[in-house]
Amino acid sequence: MIALVRYQLAELWHSQRYVPPALVHIGLLAVFCSTNQGPALPGYAVTAASSLVAACWLTIALAGLSGPEQRMIIAAHAGSSTRVLVGVVLTALSCSAGLAVLAVGWGAVTHDAHVPLTTLVLGLLVHLICSVFGVAVALPCSALVISRIGYTLVAAVVLLTVTLLAKWVPLAFPLLFALGADTAPPAVLVQAALTAVLLLVLTTALTAWRQDFGMSAQRTM
Repeated sequence: MIALVRYQLAELWHSQRYVPPALVHIGLLAVFCSTNQGPALPGYAVTAASSLVAACWLTIALAGLSGPEQRMIIAAHAGSSTRVLVGVVLTALSCSAGLAVLAVGWGAVTHDAHVPLTTLVLGLLVHLICSVFGVAVALPCSALVISRIGYTLVAAVVLLTVTLLAKWVPLAFPLLFALGADTAPPAVLVQAALTAVLLLVLTTALTAWRQDFGMSAQRTM
């Protein structure tokens, strides 16, 4: 699996498809943190939302690097298409974690006042949870499930809007809303973490099923 993740990272690096989501994320950090005043937690709510979007964008870019034929070849070498998918998820989580650390560190360095260690840890945890949400949302929108880029864009925008803004769906909104109010109850953190992990498992399973179904259809043609 380590070799597979290294391969995915190298392929992403050479494709340079990581550049747009990374630049947009860094640009938001530069603009938002230029006047970083007041409590740190509400600021982390904004940058965590940016981390979620960047993780989603990055995952879609990573999943679309290889065409169907190349994915079949990689799956043959890796042992199964599910193993390749897990490698994609781990690679996306690794890159998204890097963007999350960047956001938390940038916010701490540019903040007017000293940021306590507990706040930094809490902020990092929230960013990582949002990154997991971003990867989970991206999988069913990626080329592994939806072949047309236009439909991928529409699906990603809809799911991101629901994840970030829908009050009736207990995804990222309750956590970001609490953080924006300068608080982060443990119950909300635990609920968001468990929901993010569960959603990632479900969308990974759905994507694996859809990917296997597509490959089986190609073999019979």
